[in-house]
Amino acid sequence: MGQLLSKLGRWIYRHAKLTIVAFFITIAVSVGAALSFGIHFDSAGMSIQGSQSERANKLMEKEFPSTRQNGGQVQIVLHSNNGKALTTDKNQQVMAELFQDVQKNSHVKMVILPAMLNSYSKDGMTATARVIYKQKGENVSEKTVDALEKSIKITRHKSIQTELTSNDVTISGMDNGEQAEVVGLAIAFVILAITFASLLVAGIPILSALLGLVTGMMLVLISTNFLSVATFSMSLVGMMGLAVGIDYALFIISRYRQELQQNKSKKDALSAAMSTAGTSVIFAGATVIVALLGMTVLGIDMLSVMGITASLAILTAILTSLTFVPAMLVVLGDRVTGKKPNRLLQFASKMRIEGGWGKLVTKYKLLLTMLVVVVLGVIATPFTHINLGLPNDSVKSEKLTERRAYDLMTEAYGEGSQATLVVLLKTDDMVKVSDSVNEIKDLGNVATVSQAMPSKDNDYQMITVIPKTDANAVKTKKLVHKIRDLNQKKGLPKFAIIIVLFAFILLTVVFRSLLIPLVAVLGFVLSLGATLGAIVFIAQDGHFINLFGIPAKGAILNFLPVLVIGIIFGLAMDYEVFLVSRIREHYLKTENTRQAVILGMRDSGPAVVAAALIMMAVFSGFIFASDAIVKSMGLVLASGILFDAILVRLILVPATIDLFGKASWYLPKWLDKILPNVKID
Repeated sequence: MGQLLSKLGRWIYRHAKLTIVAFFITIAVSVGAALSFGIHFDSAGMSIQGSQSERANKLMEKEFPSTRQNGGQVQIVLHSNNGKALTTDKNQQVMAELFQDVQKNSHVKMVILPAMLNSYSKDGMTATARVIYKQKGENVSEKTVDALEKSIKITRHKSIQTELTSNDVTISGMDNGEQAEVVGLAIAFVILAITFASLLVAGIPILSALLGLVTGMMLVLISTNFLSVATFSMSLVGMMGLAVGIDYALFIISRYRQELQQNKSKKDALSAAMSTAGTSVIFAGATVIVALLGMTVLGIDMLSVMGITASLAILTAILTSLTFVPAMLVVLGDRVTGKKPNRLLQFASKMRIEGGWGKLVTKYKLLLTMLVVVVLGVIATPFTHINLGLPNDSVKSEKLTERRAYDLMTEAYGEGSQATLVVLLKTDDMVKVSDSVNEIKDLGNVATVSQAMPSKDNDYQMITVIPKTDANAVKTKKLVHKIRDLNQKKGLPKFAIIIVLFAFILLTVVFRSLLIPLVAVLGFVLSLGATLGAIVFIAQDGHFINLFGIPAKGAILNFLPVLVIGIIFGLAMDYEVFLVSRIREHYLKTENTRQAVILGMRDSGPAVVAAALIMMAVFSGFIFASDAIVKSMGLVLASGILFDAILVRLILVPATIDLFGKASWYLPKWLDKILPNVKID
């Protein structure tokens, strides 16, 4: 691999301008292809295809055709603020005017009135109506929603608070954190400028990541024609594409400048950088891709698609770093070699610990090892009471109509009103059905249970259960588990075990060691626990939610642990490979473990620190998006990088390598013979 990349580096050196032109042609082709294929994102809903509830929905639609939803639906929630019940003649007249105006829209199939839904609250002050559109939810346009929002002003002007909510029609739109990305990129630029003591060099990784992300985004848009891609998947693609794109370019540029410092020619320096850092980029990127694609073992379509789309962004980041970046280094010539650094930035870049971080870590290795383990263990404690669920309107900002609609319905009908459970019984024996209904009533936390409705062939009976608590409440989930015989595959533990075993085998092959992979894996488990513990402490338990702009505490996004395992594992292995491969490179020369740690940290440490800070900056930008899903992904990934990259990879790993000494590099001879020899420098 190294020899091929070395040849690629020499070819790019001779054809740098041609490489850049070909790169931009590739981007243009990808944009043209995406536009010609069209864009077809999945519904705005949060249905997890492949899950038990999704299978139940499909069965219900098959056996009970009347429940099948062909058109998008929006719920109108009305609440009287004029002191009179909605059932009075005056308020009824105003509401009728609203419904007539809504029905005028050519896209509206029908409006189901509160009387038809029997939705008036006990005091008559609150009611709901339903607007059904001719198109599917994802095809209801923003213009159509705007027309509905204009119509509800009729009742609002008559002191009837009117709000909208929907499970499949986008009302307020999704803030994917695009504006916050700009702040993250600005911080990344400052970090790069200080690292390289050059504003010009700092711009190369940013430009490279953005261009690579454009291509990756276009591939994802094309994939919407073949896969069920949710809109919020683009946020994950953006986060990963920018973060790894900047990091991979950073490592190649850093190694190129180090090779130049050894008085090599530009051509030889580029060739050496490509054969060493380039190999690491491919290896690390492939590891991230494998981790993301590993989510397919869970058998949940949505997570599989998220892994596939994010992998496309990683792939384009790798290719961009190995083509566009070296070509730019050649074209810019002496201006990026570091021979004439910016004096102010150079001064800032030299503000480091005297003697190097490696000396500090090796001097206090035992103390730091114990400290990191204790700190991560304490932070991981809240993970023991994690409550997983899907974000509902309760966690949205009060500025949004969906949140206000949620609050009105909760106040009028109780918390369980928006957590209706549908139970399907496979039987035609009404005695058994009656017994089942009575058993459900006796379970506790049950507000009401409906009468059974037979399917078209009387093979199934459908009943609805309204709990006393919210959909994401622990009591509601316990009720669900009691109602159905839970026979769910334990996908998450299976996925975690596969990832951990893969990491151990992979690092054993690369570093020809047993202890180093063991520490790397145990460190990953610690950082994973701390990451999930932190998100529970903040988002679920409600600590510091105002600081992060979280409207209200709530359940943790149910697929977030899977994302954390896949993504943080991949990125953790990135830093493990970049740092430990350099330490091993020095150990093979000196056979002195402590010196190898100090030199390896000196050479690769600054780049790893900069890469980790850049990752955190990019991910942190998404914390301030208004959408709860995007916000939680940004928060958990930023904290994950903090714990794993800073505490584990830059402290725990080098400290334990020195602590174990030569034993760190022990590998039984019989195992050394059968393992493939993979060289990464």
